[in-house]
Amino acid sequence: MSTSPAREFHGRDAELALIRAELERLSDGAERVLIVEGAAGMGKSRLLAEVSTIARSLGIRVGSSAADPSETVVEVAVLLAALFDGAEPLLDDSGLSALHAQPEQRFWLLRDLQQLLERAALESPLLISIDDAHWADGGTAAAIRTLPMRLVGLPIAWVIALRPPRESTPLVHALEKLRQDGARTIVLEPLDENAIAQLATDVLAAQPDQSILEQLMEADGNPFLVVETLLGLQEENRIRFVDGRAELIDPQLPRRVQQKMRERLGRLSDEASDAVTVAASLGRTFSFDELARTLGRPASDLLAPVGELLEANLLVERDEKLAFWHDITREAVRASVPVTARRALDRQAAGVLLEAGALPVEVAVQLAASAEPGDEVAIETLLEAAEALVTTDPDTAATFGRRALEIAPAHHPRRGEIVGTTAIALHIAGNSEEAIAFADQALRETLPATQEAEVRLSIAGMFAISPETRISAGRLALSLPGLPQTLRARHLACLFHNLVTAGRLDASRAMLEEARAAVTSADDARASFTLRVAESALEYSDDRFDLSLELITSAYRDGIFAGDDQRLRLAHMWHGELLSVADRHDEALALAADGLAAAQRDRQGWAYQMFETWHGRMLLRTGRLTEALAVLEGRYALEDGTHAAAVLDAAGIVALGRLAIHTGDTRQARRLADIAEVMLERGTPAVRRHAGWLLALFAMAEGDAEAARGWLRAPTEPVGSAILPRFPLDITDEVLLARIALATHDDELAQLALSNSRRRAELNNGIASIAATAAQVRGLVARSTTDLREAIDLFERTPRRLELAAALEDLGVDLIATDREAAIDALGRTLALYTELGATWDARRVRSRLRELGVRRRLVAAEPETNGWAAMTSSELAVAQLVAEGLTNREVAERLFVSPHTVNSHLRHVFAKLRINSRVELARLARDHQMA
Repeated sequence: MSTSPAREFHGRDAELALIRAELERLSDGAERVLIVEGAAGMGKSRLLAEVSTIARSLGIRVGSSAADPSETVVEVAVLLAALFDGAEPLLDDSGLSALHAQPEQRFWLLRDLQQLLERAALESPLLISIDDAHWADGGTAAAIRTLPMRLVGLPIAWVIALRPPRESTPLVHALEKLRQDGARTIVLEPLDENAIAQLATDVLAAQPDQSILEQLMEADGNPFLVVETLLGLQEENRIRFVDGRAELIDPQLPRRVQQKMRERLGRLSDEASDAVTVAASLGRTFSFDELARTLGRPASDLLAPVGELLEANLLVERDEKLAFWHDITREAVRASVPVTARRALDRQAAGVLLEAGALPVEVAVQLAASAEPGDEVAIETLLEAAEALVTTDPDTAATFGRRALEIAPAHHPRRGEIVGTTAIALHIAGNSEEAIAFADQALRETLPATQEAEVRLSIAGMFAISPETRISAGRLALSLPGLPQTLRARHLACLFHNLVTAGRLDASRAMLEEARAAVTSADDARASFTLRVAESALEYSDDRFDLSLELITSAYRDGIFAGDDQRLRLAHMWHGELLSVADRHDEALALAADGLAAAQRDRQGWAYQMFETWHGRMLLRTGRLTEALAVLEGRYALEDGTHAAAVLDAAGIVALGRLAIHTGDTRQARRLADIAEVMLERGTPAVRRHAGWLLALFAMAEGDAEAARGWLRAPTEPVGSAILPRFPLDITDEVLLARIALATHDDELAQLALSNSRRRAELNNGIASIAATAAQVRGLVARSTTDLREAIDLFERTPRRLELAAALEDLGVDLIATDREAAIDALGRTLALYTELGATWDARRVRSRLRELGVRRRLVAAEPETNGWAAMTSSELAVAQLVAEGLTNREVAERLFVSPHTVNSHLRHVFAKLRINSRVELARLARDHQMA
């Protein structure tokens, strides 16, 4: 981060005017995001300093920081510095939980930061300035991607500066998404001749003559190089000043510019040269004490050499620390030192920083590059850093683990731990087959069979990674010789469960008896719990819902003592899924609320997301489209298909796709179709079935039944069989399958729809929605109004109002040819129901059918309002009222018993319907509305 000797900022008037205008708009209460791109030396840091000054003059509180290349793996480091550091920090860090220091807490940290930022922004506008973001850690990149979206309508400006990206990174993806959402990009171009002349006048305090300006043209408009040239000319006394003008004596470039840094350092005293060389290993900023301890000298001995470096503009003072006056300077100093010497200095500096209390992740990058074999401190530190990063940044964790292995002796006492951590990190990261093979070989060569199997059991039980990876870990473990009986039973039960959830049902059935026998012999509570959870899922896949519910109920009861918290939470959710399938929706929704509350209480991010997804699916089943949309929109706002490895996520994305169809959201549908394509390419068989089904839904919505039929076949199933039933299923899927079959004259698909729905009804006698689906499929395939009327009668006994509307529509369409008045009556009821549910796309379709029948009289209330207070749902009105009263998203969420994601989605819909973009405007409109 540079500090220019120039007093004024030149050549950036247009950029500053644009930024000032954006900051002035913060008074309206709406967020702003500005991305500043520029090559090294183009003045990004100086621009951000000017922006901070402007912001303060407008009454905006400012938090600023710059990413450091030595902190690229320190979780959310640069953002936390911007929010909590400085003389007047934006936020009070007492509001953060101590749990955030633990792994897996990024999910909750970002939520807590959102809450703190909301509170602060409700008091005054904020500017968050992040410089050199190209070095930002993964957590900060995630925060940049999520927080601006979640803080919609608040007066928060984000200014993010970085060098032009050369490769795709999480930060690049985050910034691209922000641009799609309206972020402005400012590119710093080279200074023009007038700006260079003004800069030279400022630095020299005199008017430069033409010869100086011609000399400066060789800097190609780079402000850093312009200043370096001028400082070099002054150092060498090659400028004379006559009557307020500066004249060039010698046209040669100054040594400062033309010589390499090694030669420039040679002009310094030995003490100053040593000091700046060592300082380059301490990072871009460092304390006087850190420099003294690294050099092994008293601080008093450094007064003269540090003063010399300040005079030479190699170092500057910043925030009571020393810093290189520009990154280019530090990089040049490091490049001037032989590689072997640089590694030794980096190792020495890392030791000093560790002694001063630095965290392992803060020095791990230096140690990975500088440690020699047998370095005990480096081995321990790299292992600790890998363990801290294994869930949040598994790629980097694997890098640190592999480096620790390289420098650890063959019989190091912690070598097994290093191998286990590295293997888990590689599996979580989903790295290349070569990397996974390394992990497998290292485990086999390093650990006894029992320890290796324990590591692989950990991998096999990670629900956040692909089932295929979990299956592979289990099979490799089971191939090991001499496994203890209990460990083998746990692996067999876990493998059986993973095969079921991956959709490999034939393979799971083939090994069930072996797993049962092993679990019975072992008499182990954990293995028994895992097996019964999986058996419940298998019975569910076979449509035996009563038996499935019985198994999961007993499994959950006994699982409390099994010591497997992750699977216990999964069983809790699965219990609710089965209650929902059995039309016991109130009980299911209560379980969803309990699961969400428990996950939040225990800070279990993966469990919270699992229950949130399932809750959204339950809301869709009960026809609460707006609420379901709010939940699932927030849950999958950042999804691109690469993270949908689990079948529950795939099912959630399908539910969101259905909502996009019913509400006529074509933009969301296009996005989800792209996601489905990725899922189809990368997913397990179960995930691919969901992806194919979603693409079939979209094709039918567009009127292309043949394309829909195509998605049900070869792309998802190796043998070209149809993809239903899905796992987890929706018991009404066969209705759409029947429609596709009828539209494409595919008798085989029609018979599949009939047989699936009939078998399910026979196995689950007494569940009204299952019987209704079977009747509706019969009515469609056989053109039977009797069956369709039966379906309507049965659906009316359930909360599935969207399915009731669809059955009414099918009946109306079927009656058109035989009983026009009855058809109009059925379609009129359908239109009223779709309108009430907010299924605008379906309502338009039915309204069009009625018009084709010549119906002009008003059958239902006019088309619903799409703008204004009248267009809002009760949930949106509740959110709007509480936000207008000044509550934060989390406070609203707690008041309404929903998630902050859901509140944010509702708030976006409120803003769209009121045609506003800030909470300030919402509060004003709410007051006016109440008065009216």
